[in-house]
Amino acid sequence: MEKKGIAVYCASAPDIDKVYFDFARELGTLIAKAGLQVVNGGGRAGLMGATIEGAVDAGGEVTGVLPRFMVEKGWDHKDLTRRIITETMHERKLTIAEMSAGAIALPGGVGTLDELFEIITWRQLGLYDGSVVIANIDGFYDHLLAHLQGACDRHFMRGRGLWSVATTPEEALRMALDRQELTILEKY
Repeated sequence: MEKKGIAVYCASAPDIDKVYFDFARELGTLIAKAGLQVVNGGGRAGLMGATIEGAVDAGGEVTGVLPRFMVEKGWDHKDLTRRIITETMHERKLTIAEMSAGAIALPGGVGTLDELFEIITWRQLGLYDGSVVIANIDGFYDHLLAHLQGACDRHFMRGRGLWSVATTPEEALRMALDRQELTILEKY
C-alpha cells in the first residue's frame, strides 16, 4: 500500500503578496523533509507552484492531479514527480483526498474554497478520516472562520473536530498529521 501524502489546496493566482508564497514554499519544504509527498492540483502558478517547488527543492516528491483539459492547456508544473490525469474536476478532488493522510488549505479563491468545503463535508459525513487544516496566513481566513463559527452557533452545522486553524507552516503540518502517528515529526 502506497504511503499517503499531504493534500495542499491553494491559489494558482500569480499576483499575490509574497507572504503567501513564502508560506507555501516553506510548507512544501517541511512536507518533503518529513518524508511525505505533497499531493495537489499540479499547477505551475501561484501558491500551487510554490508548494511544489519547495518540496522538489528539498528532495521531496509531488503528485499533481489534473483534469485532462488543464494538461492540454499546459497548466501543469514541469517538476511534478508524478502526474495523474483525470477526466473531471470531481474525479480530481476524490483522487487527491484518497491519496492524502491530511489536508491543508492555504489561501485561495473559489477553487480552493470548493476543495476546502468538500473535504470538511466529507469529514462530517465520515467519508474522509484525515485532518483538515485551514492555514490562516496574515488573517486571510478571518471572515470565513467567523462565518463558520456563526453557522455552528446557530446549529446549521457542527464544527468541533472538523478542522483546525494554523498560522505557521510547522503548525499546519503538525495539525495535518494530528490523526496520524506523529513520530515522523521527530526529525525536526
